[in-house]
Amino acid sequence: MIKKIIRAILFWARPEKFGQDGVHHTSTVHETKLEQPIRINKESYFYNCQIGSHTYFAGFNTVMNATVGRFCSIAQNVSIGPGMHPAHTFVSTSPYFWSPAKQCGATLVDKHLFNETGTVKIGHDVWIGQNVVIMDNITIGNGAIIAAGAIVTKDVLPYSIVGGVPAKLIRMRFEKEQIAFLEEIKWWNKDEMWLRANLKNMCDIKQFMSHTQ
Repeated sequence: MIKKIIRAILFWARPEKFGQDGVHHTSTVHETKLEQPIRINKESYFYNCQIGSHTYFAGFNTVMNATVGRFCSIAQNVSIGPGMHPAHTFVSTSPYFWSPAKQCGATLVDKHLFNETGTVKIGHDVWIGQNVVIMDNITIGNGAIIAAGAIVTKDVLPYSIVGGVPAKLIRMRFEKEQIAFLEEIKWWNKDEMWLRANLKNMCDIKQFMSHTQ
């Protein structure tokens, strides 16, 4: 027990090492496009993704076959696009019978008999809490918030707050006309000069709508 505690302390005490691409040295990124600046923290795995600028992943994340927009905040232990198993028709859920990838060390087939991967699309300015799972073939709208511990099995509306297992709508962040304004202005596509000029207006949606240049 003491050894485990010491290892844990040493792990968290290690100096943070990020490459020029913003990826922590303990993380793995394959076939993924990163729009800078970005931050992918420790012990994360990415495959076949596209990540927008000013987005960060807090660590211990698994993200596959996903497009993630700009200015997204993604907490620890979030899993996006974890893959699928057959739940109907197939006698067994085991990939031994339908996938040639040998996930369990062997297989009976030489071609895919079931589509085990889908895609996930996450909009801009999305906040995803700790321990969230977003299943395959899901779209998360701009400005949405996913509460910690949620399992997302259906599409999430822009600027909605969802939570639970499975995730359900808790409430909308803004009024309809405010959401429409944000969707139209698309501030996440503006350059840094524009963002700096309008920084003081970002703290209040009403002020933002009234005074944004």
